[in-house]
Amino acid sequence: MPDIPAQDRPREKILISPRYLAASLPATHREFLDVFAEEAGWDAHTDYSSFTATSPCRRITIRHEQESVGRGPHLVISARSDADAAERWRTSISGAAPIEFVSTLVGTLAAELAADPDHVVYGIGFEPGPFELLVDVDAWNPFDDSGLSGFISRDGQAAVIGRPPDSSAPAIHGDASIAWHVAASPDDLGHLWDISFTHQAPDFLMHAVVTKTLDPRPILRTTAFPFPKAVLPLVTIEHVPTPRSPSARSSSAEPARGHPSKRSPKSR
Repeated sequence: MPDIPAQDRPREKILISPRYLAASLPATHREFLDVFAEEAGWDAHTDYSSFTATSPCRRITIRHEQESVGRGPHLVISARSDADAAERWRTSISGAAPIEFVSTLVGTLAAELAADPDHVVYGIGFEPGPFELLVDVDAWNPFDDSGLSGFISRDGQAAVIGRPPDSSAPAIHGDASIAWHVAASPDDLGHLWDISFTHQAPDFLMHAVVTKTLDPRPILRTTAFPFPKAVLPLVTIEHVPTPRSPSARSSSAEPARGHPSKRSPKSR
């Protein structure tokens, strides 16, 4: 019997934990960008191995480079004062980052860009004040050592790392412009994925991704997304029961049809 094409298979909902190991293939990131660009009205350009989405204001680009998969960042978000200006800040994604983290990053960026472009590009305008992170101490350990600070998951497989501009710590990935680095590196696999933010990247972008990472709850996803087989032994997957249709519920709730009651109604 031939395999059913992936797009035609029933889409089951599943819960994946820990969420930072709910890996998604770089090809899924590309598919997401295709849909995002079309729905958000961003210009899309495709060449031999890359796809670039450019914001209507021409100051933000999101580039997916297939040839970089496995060798470095394959998805890079860049901000410029105009299309031909030098890069002001950058966010980069490498490896099999959960698609939910990618969509949160891109969705947050698009929403803030529509509301206040100058705040996104230059860091001026509305300031929301200090961000608050809710951290489950049973799932994450804080650290502050040798010029780096952040959180490490209790199982040691993921980390959120901050490096201030004046830090004496070695540059992350050899790039001194990187201020925040979120990553998963299971012992059995090594590097799985990472997301990095340079110093001038908006704090709200970093906050959106870090909040998504630190959340101890499982990721809710459908089986429509391919899952890397190498990660399967490291995660727990729970299938979510499919809700019964209203017609099924009503028919099952209907009382059994028996003989009419012989009891007379009570008088009032």
